[in-house]
Amino acid sequence: MSDSRPFHVLLLGGSGQVGRAIQHLMPRHWVVEAPSSREVSLCDPVALEAHVERRAPALIVNCAAYTRVDDAETDEGAAALVNREAPAAMARASSRCGARLVHLSTDYVFDGTAAPYQADARTAPLNAYGRTKRDGEVLVLKHAAGASIIRTAWVHSGSGTSFVATATRLLARGTSMKVVDDQIGTPTAAETVAEAVIRVAADPEITGIQHVTDTGVASWYDVACCVADALRRTGHLPIGAEVTAVSSEAFPRPAKRPRLSILDTHATRDRLRWEPPHWRHGVIRSTEQCLSLLHSDRSPHV
Repeated sequence: MSDSRPFHVLLLGGSGQVGRAIQHLMPRHWVVEAPSSREVSLCDPVALEAHVERRAPALIVNCAAYTRVDDAETDEGAAALVNREAPAAMARASSRCGARLVHLSTDYVFDGTAAPYQADARTAPLNAYGRTKRDGEVLVLKHAAGASIIRTAWVHSGSGTSFVATATRLLARGTSMKVVDDQIGTPTAAETVAEAVIRVAADPEITGIQHVTDTGVASWYDVACCVADALRRTGHLPIGAEVTAVSSEAFPRPAKRPRLSILDTHATRDRLRWEPPHWRHGVIRSTEQCLSLLHSDRSPHV
């Protein structure tokens, strides 16, 4: 891709954590169209496919997804429209108009019994959300042979909806938390995923499924403790605000979660010649940014 000529990008999910990070980090020659869900609904695959063909971008980046994991258990049809049918529509349109497609997916396509997972590992989702995301992957690769799928995990940022934002808000206000310590994965900053999207988009030879996370592993309890430590170091953790470890059985949820959903990212890191930061760096940065929003009365709604 030449840095001197405009490179037209259609970004779906541009208002989400990764979408915003892409727009912040994108190369100067990228010309991005990021329609809202009102302008282009992922719940209408026919209209979406027509929009993609009409716009005929050089690159399509799909950051949009139905991510309400528990709600998907009773509303799998709605999740399937966004996570399966919409990506399939993008893939069909991308093949017809010659666009490259980069699609985001999740560690929840795995059941958590055989981590760390390489990109070609057998999928076995435990819940409706994971099933619809897995089905979306299959259809993307079926309809767009040159597409790239980036699986990631536990995404967070300084704004928007994420566990880190929730923990920052609760702990900074003096509310103690009970957090599960038996679900293990890798918290990943939205900026890391955005950087991976940009790097993958720059190399048309990188196709198929890629695994991208920050480095290291953690439980949700570890993440909450990291947020608490960051607040404590800056004098923003009220006395009495504590984090207590509990098992998943203490918080029964409609959707079953994988206990050990670690993605093996070595192949992608080697291919991109790139080393993402340790998860603690990203969580601390997101905590500081969330705290800044809280103090400026522009609190993220989490």
